[in-house]
Amino acid sequence: MLTAAELEQRLLQFTRERLASREVAPTITVETRLFEDRVIDSLKVLELIAFVQSTLRRKIPDAQIVLANFRSIATIARVFTNGDVAIRRVRSRRALRHSNGNASAVPELLARRELDLTPAGELVMRGHCAALCNYFDTTVRGWALELGAYEETFPNEIPVATLERAGFMSAFPQKLVPIGATAARPPAVCYHHYPTFSETTLSDRGSIVTAVGRCYRNEFDANSAHPTERLAAFTMREIIAVGNDRLIERLRSGLMERVSGWMNELGLDGFIETATDPFFTNETRGRVLMQQLLPLKYELRLRVDSAGRSIAAASFNNHEQHFGRAFSIRLASGDYAHTGCVAFGWERWVIAFVNQHGPDENRWPQIVRSRDVALAV
Repeated sequence: MLTAAELEQRLLQFTRERLASREVAPTITVETRLFEDRVIDSLKVLELIAFVQSTLRRKIPDAQIVLANFRSIATIARVFTNGDVAIRRVRSRRALRHSNGNASAVPELLARRELDLTPAGELVMRGHCAALCNYFDTTVRGWALELGAYEETFPNEIPVATLERAGFMSAFPQKLVPIGATAARPPAVCYHHYPTFSETTLSDRGSIVTAVGRCYRNEFDANSAHPTERLAAFTMREIIAVGNDRLIERLRSGLMERVSGWMNELGLDGFIETATDPFFTNETRGRVLMQQLLPLKYELRLRVDSAGRSIAAASFNNHEQHFGRAFSIRLASGDYAHTGCVAFGWERWVIAFVNQHGPDENRWPQIVRSRDVALAV
């Protein structure tokens, strides 16, 4: 029977020779943190798991592929030879409340012309719906300013070369909305920001910015059951951080807590869960397993009908050093910068809010009405 010490040595040799970069390999020990120190990425995680399974001569269930079992070579060797295996506990989604009201308030608001879906797939908001959207954005903008963010505005187009450098073109070419051969509509606000720091070195303090803008993706289907929920163009507010990993996680965790509290104040039914599709890469098995080992993205999902169906309305993203490497952004230490963003899609917030609280603004929660959101039309 294979001992922990034997498995350690085999894993150490394999990791140095096959998984780690040439520069990093000599520094790896059995205590090196394989994922937290970014020794192994989603392209290599499958090789690691396959090697462990081959050496042990048994399959490792996906439920056992968690950080507690794979933190270091020593951890892997101890856990899988001694049988002290942690199992991934999937936190069930909080049961969404089922409403006794109408399945959707959208048809009535479309009939009243407070909402208008254009043939091109854009949602026009007027009156109380427009004021509600403005309230949402003003609130989050205020949070960003409290965090020390400075504001930026961006144009309504972006060079295709920037999206290629960011990795969007290789991941989601089918979603691109081109403008000629060299420019496109921005698919997300943050893509505008990273070139600002290209080939530069940031101070230890890092940077936080916020911006709101129109984003465009080739996703609209006028014949879908719910065409207002996946638009060709939509409004996105982002809070974007560039700096060390501590800054990114502090921003992300802090805003998740704040959004959870805000949902309670607004009486909104929804939940925050891990997601497996970081927007800079395709979803693959390797990426899914990496998400189990080191969660990079969380999504806020809000209920949009009386049956409990939900849509993603915000995301909390840790890009690690992806954009730091792509745009050659470094820290004073010489390491590549980490980046992260928290993004809100306001049309979906409005759709979820009116579907949960109804089209009559006089029956909306007091926190909304007290902020003079529902001004006379």
